Amino acid sequence: MKPTSLNEFLGFLNQQTAETFKTDIVDKYLKSHVIDHEEFLPYTFFREETYGRNLIAKSEFFELLVLTWLPEQRTAIHDHNDQRCWMLLELGSLTFKNYEPIGPIIPGKKYTLKPAGRAQTLKAGDNPVYIDDSLGLHSIVNASRKPAISVHLYAGPVPKCQVYNETTKMFELSELEYFTFSGQTWTETIQELH
Repeated sequence: MKPTSLNEFLGFLNQQTAETFKTDIVDKYLKSHVIDHEEFLPYTFFREETYGRNLIAKSEFFELLVLTWLPEQRTAIHDHNDQRCWMLLELGSLTFKNYEPIGPIIPGKKYTLKPAGRAQTLKAGDNPVYIDDSLGLHSIVNASRKPAISVHLYAGPVPKCQVYNETTKMFELSELEYFTFSGQTWTETIQELH
């Protein structure tokens, strides 16, 4: 694995287009390069009430985030709004559970989701994980007793997604928010993005 900096990785991402993000160019890059986990520390902020979504960079074609997980924090079962996602685990371990793809989600319709295989636990240093909606829906949980940190690359950005309500058995559209942007709280930087 070739060591690379976060700035070099962002340079690579900024050279990509909507078309190149649909190829295997990102897969090849992530499998052949390694970024020192300390490069992500300025973007690493934990939340007590839920996992943290800390935005590093965003363009028309991608967004790169550091997600922080305290023990037992989890996502709901969700999709990625038809976008591709790669995840690198930087610290700790996370458990993934995938569910079979169900095709178009229809508002007001009830769904019974079927697990796709068994839950899988990944540890820091494992190969990058890839998911898109054609492969299935998923949930992520920090089932360990220690914090975890993961880096997520979405192509393109995911401003909202469908979240499965396990009580009503229906999907709800959820607007996604950032906890921080470039190390600042979102309310301090929201003006800079417009």
